[in-house]
Amino acid sequence: MNLHIAICDDQRTEASRLEELLMKLLMNLQGITGTIEIFESGQSLLTAMSSTAYDIVYLDMEMPGYNGIEVAEKIRLEDAGVLIIYVTSHTSYMRRSFEVHPFRYLLKPIDEHELQAATVKAVQQCMQRSNVLSFSIHHIDYNLKVDDIMYITVERGKKLVLCTENATYSYYGKLGELEGRLWPHDFCRVHTGYLVNWLYVRSLSKELIQLKNGVELPVSRSRSSDSLRSYHAFIEKRLLR
Repeated sequence: MNLHIAICDDQRTEASRLEELLMKLLMNLQGITGTIEIFESGQSLLTAMSSTAYDIVYLDMEMPGYNGIEVAEKIRLEDAGVLIIYVTSHTSYMRRSFEVHPFRYLLKPIDEHELQAATVKAVQQCMQRSNVLSFSIHHIDYNLKVDDIMYITVERGKKLVLCTENATYSYYGKLGELEGRLWPHDFCRVHTGYLVNWLYVRSLSKELIQLKNGVELPVSRSRSSDSLRSYHAFIEKRLLR
């Protein structure tokens, strides 16, 4: 998934440092790439947003011209979904900012760990919104709902096989890349050659998974503990809904 990210801060040095930290962070996220643009005023950001859709905006609160609240109010008139992360030296604007539904606040100077936590959460939300897996088979494009995929396996080490309840789809690709793409969608790598969607699992043991349609999948010894933890976390999440 390629994310479009905007940084809006009239202090170029601080914006450049944030850009550097974000690029470093994105490089460590599987299946994620990102393009980052810096804007030194709210007006320049708003002008760019008239033709470009951004997934995440890191927005300084105090700027000449439009401040961060005013910029966000104008953004929300056009785009209700973009995630706004405020970067500010003060907390006095927080109550007023609730009306524009900010995703997170980061205090200056930026703490790398806080930035990582906020950004990872934002990326997860962006990926959850993108609930379609796109691929091509013999020059025909397919868009498959992620929730329709029961499991994915590998054929001869090169060909991915996506299995739904009613069909299978095969194309050349890497299972590791799909693992990164699907980890927010309740998928788990239970074996070197298998990704499974917990939505379709009836039972799980240390060595075997049984799907609701009776299909059985292996669980490797090296991934058994992580698979059990992932499945229990999935069950707990479902119970809390």
